[in-house]
Amino acid sequence: MKSKKEESELGFGTKTSSQRSRLINKDSSFNIDRIEQSRLGSVSIYHSLVTMTWWKFTLFVIVYFFVINILFTCLYYFTGPEGLKGIEGTTEYDKFFGSFFFSTQTFSTVGFGSISPSSHTASSIAALESMIGVLGYALATGLLYGRFSRPKVRLLFSDHAIIAPFKDGKAFQFRIANKMRNSQISDMECRVTLAKLENENGVMIRRFRPLELELKKIVFFPMTWTINHPIDENSPLWGMTEKDLMESDAEFMILLNGFDDTFSQTVNTRYSYTYEEVIYGAKFISVFGQNKNGQVVQDLNKISQFEKVAF
Repeated sequence: MKSKKEESELGFGTKTSSQRSRLINKDSSFNIDRIEQSRLGSVSIYHSLVTMTWWKFTLFVIVYFFVINILFTCLYYFTGPEGLKGIEGTTEYDKFFGSFFFSTQTFSTVGFGSISPSSHTASSIAALESMIGVLGYALATGLLYGRFSRPKVRLLFSDHAIIAPFKDGKAFQFRIANKMRNSQISDMECRVTLAKLENENGVMIRRFRPLELELKKIVFFPMTWTINHPIDENSPLWGMTEKDLMESDAEFMILLNGFDDTFSQTVNTRYSYTYEEVIYGAKFISVFGQNKNGQVVQDLNKISQFEKVAF
């Protein structure tokens, strides 16, 4: 029979002791490298553009704009700049940049009118560029909407998890808070799984043990939440020392999901703490206070602060 302490399957399979590295990165991505059968077939351009960071997306848009316009500038210039009426200047430098600025006006469909095509070739190129410009702005608009409308939970995690005194024993603890002031999350649920190497018939195999939490779910999430796993006889951490966690390459894998009122959708995020990020014999410092109006104040700058204590 399967042990009640063992997760049925998380999707990672087993892992030998020679592969000692975290499974979930700090940015919630999985620390897995894949060799694709087809690199091109495994890439989604839309997914990449929607999920990349804002500075990369902005840089991509700027580079795309200049590359397209330089391409059409070269077409106007090498098919004869005399095909564009209104370009001032007699040097090749002036003619090239005159063609470039006409291209940007055509691409954006602004069309100031100071420069206009005067040949069939230039008119055909301008018509093609206008179509590409309209399609390009339509795609950019869709991508911007996709980026802004994509639901994403932004939680603040304590820098370290701790092994702290808890009731008559001790517990594994970490703290989380909602980073978004104008976003409310309800029905927040947490699952924590301990990934560690275990010796089975002389072979080190990575096993996944679910940790029972004192409180798995909260209805509202307006303040910080300290998540506790009591370490008792039924806990996979029972009897384990700091050295045992290191030798077993322990990693605490966290899955959180809740209902975001802004998007009216369920959102989720992942996080993990390795054995190096667990502090033994500590307790979190309170983040709560009160202002002059009697309101509860929580200082999120203190979410990672703790003090050492003796068990």
